[in-house]
Amino acid sequence: MRRPLIAAVLVGLAVTALAVLLGPDRITPSPERTGDPALAARLSELATTGHHRLAAFTIADGQTTFAGLGADEHDEFEIGSVTKTFTAGILADRGLEETTVGEIIDAAGSELDDVTLRELADHTSGLPRLPGVSLWTTLTTAFTGGNPYAGITREDVIDAALDAPLTGRGEYSYSNLGVALLGHLLAAEAGTTYEELLAEHRLTPLGMGDTYLMTEGSVPADAPRGLLSTGDEAEPWEMVGYLPAGGLRSTPSDMARYATHLLQEGVPDLAWDVREDGTLGHNGETYGFSTMLLVHPDTGRAVFVAGDTEREVVSLADTLLEELS
Repeated sequence: MRRPLIAAVLVGLAVTALAVLLGPDRITPSPERTGDPALAARLSELATTGHHRLAAFTIADGQTTFAGLGADEHDEFEIGSVTKTFTAGILADRGLEETTVGEIIDAAGSELDDVTLRELADHTSGLPRLPGVSLWTTLTTAFTGGNPYAGITREDVIDAALDAPLTGRGEYSYSNLGVALLGHLLAAEAGTTYEELLAEHRLTPLGMGDTYLMTEGSVPADAPRGLLSTGDEAEPWEMVGYLPAGGLRSTPSDMARYATHLLQEGVPDLAWDVREDGTLGHNGETYGFSTMLLVHPDTGRAVFVAGDTEREVVSLADTLLEELS
């Protein structure tokens, strides 16, 4: 169980060492302020070296407020693993939480046969984190800004999951593979594709017209690119196999529609990080982008922050939510 963690630590240390060799972080927050003056000023105060373009919204007392630094509510960001909450939401919509893998696809002989879809959504299936992406690929793409998910198909994900031994089933262990498989299983059960299922359940009903899945070749040449710590642009994370786990691009405007939906309709007890005070959150990180969505159903408050660098925005979102109290 320690090997994935050790590998991740080694990758992180190697990338950090390379960044140090290349020199100090040259990225600074944009001085341009957009949207609500007070929220923009607060973002400027909270931003640090390594942040560049930031966009955010807060929701309180039924009022949505947008602001940004060098970006506004219509700018596009990769939201990474926040995509998982959309996939888990579809699972809740369809009421298939206790359905097993073997009831949807042929899993005879696989340890995955009697694993439920809830276990996949909650990261308790025992599946590994990210098979199909080698340590070398992770290291080199983290340095170059390449796409580590390129070329991995839906079939690759399903085969990897069926072949994988389960370790610590019933215990929490974050698995991109598990949620990717979940999305493809939901699509198979519905007789459609994940892209069509997501549009039917979330994007179209909520009017999220600027949100899309980064399938191969889908990101326009003039769409925003995230920045590495070197200041170089990262490649978009266009993918197929891991789409349900991290393939969405969205805007703060569309994400506000999503957050409002969650506050009004309820947040499924799947995939989210639940804090002691009742706040539910999920962050997303890709090469060149970082995002955080926080929702507090009891108070009707929500915060979203997105940035176009790898500098974390979780602390910014946490502070903004605290200040709404």
